[in-house]
Amino acid sequence: MKMNFQYDNYGSLEHITFEGLNGCETVRDMKNALELLKIENPKRTFQERVRSGEFDDTPEDEYRQIVSAVDFAATLWRYSDAKVGELAQLEMNVLMLLANAIEVCSKQNATLIRHNTGRRGM
Repeated sequence: MKMNFQYDNYGSLEHITFEGLNGCETVRDMKNALELLKIENPKRTFQERVRSGEFDDTPEDEYRQIVSAVDFAATLWRYSDAKVGELAQLEMNVLMLLANAIEVCSKQNATLIRHNTGRRGM
């Protein structure tokens, strides 16, 4: 399965979709698929897009923002017991990715609250 994405004007990922499902799966099929379903690390897709020349005309500062967004998203492709410096996985189970994303959101929410940004979380 592959994650497709676009970028906003601030270098964030948006319009995230996944290739590989057709929408006609039954609940049983989905349960079985979720146990096996792995999503490719978006860094790999991004590198393919760079090699194809998609970003050749992108201004350097915008390109750096996009790289930063992709690098951040790619950090989710790590197991919770991964050692410091261990490379991210090339693909990961969708449920592990969801758990990682929830953990990151929770940590960012706690940071926002600690820094009194005026918002009560996300």
